[in-house]
Amino acid sequence: MSPLPFFGKSKFREQAAQFTMSHYVPELTLTGLMAGVDNIRPDVYLSDKFASLACGYLKGLIEQVGDVQPLTRVQELNPFGSSPYGRAHIKYDALPAAAVDYPVEFKQALAALQLAALRRAREEGDIKIDLLFRVALLRFLRFELTHQFNVVLDLCRDKLKRRDEHALERQQVELRDRFLKFQVNKREVLRKAAQDVLSTMAEVERESVVSTRQSLFGTREAAAYEVLANRLIFPDSVSDAFIRAENYALFGGFDRDPDLFDRMVVHAKAFYHELGLSKDNAEAESVLRVPDNAKALMFSGLSEDSPRAKAQKSISQHWVSMLEEAGVMDYVLAAYEVVPILGEYAHIVSPQQLKCALVLKAEMKQVEDVLLMRDSRLSLDKLHQAAGRVRAAGAPERLRAAGRYLIDLSRFFRDVSKMRVLDAALEAVNLLANERLRELSEINGTLYQFRLPEEEKKTEQRIADHVVLKADVRDSTRLTRTMMERGLNPASFFSLNFFTPVNKLLPRYGAEKVFIEGDAIILAILENEGQGNFAVARTCVMAREMLNIVSAYNSASTERGLPPLEIGIGIAFQASAPLFLMDGASRIMISEALNLSDRLSACHKKARHHLRDFKSLFNVFVFQTAGDEAVAGAVEDFLLNYNVGGIHLPRAAFEKLASEISLETREAEMIMPWGSDRVRFHRGLVPVSPGVFHPILVREGRAAQVDVNDFHVIRFAEHVYYEVCTNPELLARMEC
Repeated sequence: MSPLPFFGKSKFREQAAQFTMSHYVPELTLTGLMAGVDNIRPDVYLSDKFASLACGYLKGLIEQVGDVQPLTRVQELNPFGSSPYGRAHIKYDALPAAAVDYPVEFKQALAALQLAALRRAREEGDIKIDLLFRVALLRFLRFELTHQFNVVLDLCRDKLKRRDEHALERQQVELRDRFLKFQVNKREVLRKAAQDVLSTMAEVERESVVSTRQSLFGTREAAAYEVLANRLIFPDSVSDAFIRAENYALFGGFDRDPDLFDRMVVHAKAFYHELGLSKDNAEAESVLRVPDNAKALMFSGLSEDSPRAKAQKSISQHWVSMLEEAGVMDYVLAAYEVVPILGEYAHIVSPQQLKCALVLKAEMKQVEDVLLMRDSRLSLDKLHQAAGRVRAAGAPERLRAAGRYLIDLSRFFRDVSKMRVLDAALEAVNLLANERLRELSEINGTLYQFRLPEEEKKTEQRIADHVVLKADVRDSTRLTRTMMERGLNPASFFSLNFFTPVNKLLPRYGAEKVFIEGDAIILAILENEGQGNFAVARTCVMAREMLNIVSAYNSASTERGLPPLEIGIGIAFQASAPLFLMDGASRIMISEALNLSDRLSACHKKARHHLRDFKSLFNVFVFQTAGDEAVAGAVEDFLLNYNVGGIHLPRAAFEKLASEISLETREAEMIMPWGSDRVRFHRGLVPVSPGVFHPILVREGRAAQVDVNDFHVIRFAEHVYYEVCTNPELLARMEC
């Protein structure tokens, strides 16, 4: 590209210097993935069921938008045509097409497939696997949108041939008119169908995919996912005048147009260059790709008193002058005035012709002749009124239109730039078209295959690891005695306030009861091989809900004069399956995690006595007795745990949690039992069910080695522990 013209030292540079510009260069690479059968690109094969649903959805959408259902309502042996990607011979549950609600089924399958791809990427520790799936999905949908249009076209043509001998002449004429209109309006039909697909994809992204990706990967590869978020992803969108007019501005599309998009980009880059905001073409383009840069520079019209507003107005006036000198300012005004009248006239005259008619009298005469020739009764009032507004626009209107135009130009330039990057990524994916190639790639271990959960090969479910939660009720003996002395029923009290509500949580988290008695409950989540169901993360959220249940019942019990419940929770993880003994029809779990969860849920009397008056945002602390024996012996034998209404995790459970979801680490100054200290927190999102996510905040602590006589801190030991934080004030402070 040729260098930008140099305008010398601009008088506007000093004003522009107070604005900070952002830069954006779109990036999306799939490097590091296995090459497939062609030894160049990674091989991808999408779910058969999803492909079948997508073809049915797109076909029905095109029929609806094109208004040709009467021509396609016929039982077809192959309703989706011979699509190489759609694999239409796959029958969805062996049901006829009419029995499937394709829009609903497609949306559900799209969500399930995207979540499955994310889980696979997390299991393999490579987010680029999900990016590969997303690129392959777009390639599939782009191809199928056009292919299904051709399928519908062939169905219409075949239906017309078969009706020739039997249909009434009036009906035949009507159907032929529909068919011809469908053919002529191909771009409009594809554009409207694509908008529906984009809307569905955006809903799925918003409702479940974004939160899941954030939960699993945080903000990794955010720039690559930004490239995928683009309203121009379907074929011909970049050059479609209606998309430009409705979503950006109606830039020129032909070489003869003074406001040709490429020319306007050159003007905008020269503008930034003259303001001193870019040194060369590359930097000017990176600035132009950020619409917020244009928003910052352009005058909003709200206030002129501040130095910033005065600078914005001066810079905006200079932009207007540049457009006037280039002879395109009237076209800028017309680009927005033409939009409201497109529905009235654009079915006869192209949007570009209408826009030019608002600026040029000769063009207006030609457009008038064409419109009246097609429909002599058509009113041209709206056309003339729009042209009048362009001619009558004063300085304020021109200033506002020019500012809006720079912002829209920036948005379109950004999206076009993203499309160039995406087009390269689409070509870098080998979306396999048949079963033979799929088998060849799979045999060679080079296939990235994305299936719906119900399509996965059924294998014997073997337990890979497990998590144990113990909730220990404090002073249950004293509590029972106190209630019985008052003539109350402790059994019903424990049942109503604790055990029954907890039982309701188990199905939600996939947990099962291991053991239950009057002062404790032990739960477990068993994780099968290849399942990846966020066992520790979900157990942490379940534990927090248990504490919330106890807190709610305690508030009600206190008002009625009943004693409150106090519990401590310990969560232990074991990276292997538990053992089981059979007692009749019941199985008894044997696991080291049972003993560990018992220690984690406990509260040492000395630690509790020492902290009885300490008001803290935390509920778990670990102290270690001082002396050589504490170093030489087993660490656990010299730990004094404090756990009052808290959730205690060991290192192994935290490491499993960190492998399940993405955790963001931050530090904050907090008041601790030994004084002010720097505390490390880990924050993330836990997927509980489709579309439902719970924030989680974990504090990382180090055991304080103390003199047990007065709990004076001597030093901090090597033992690290973790607490799932539950205090609402702390969660709000850490933005959870």
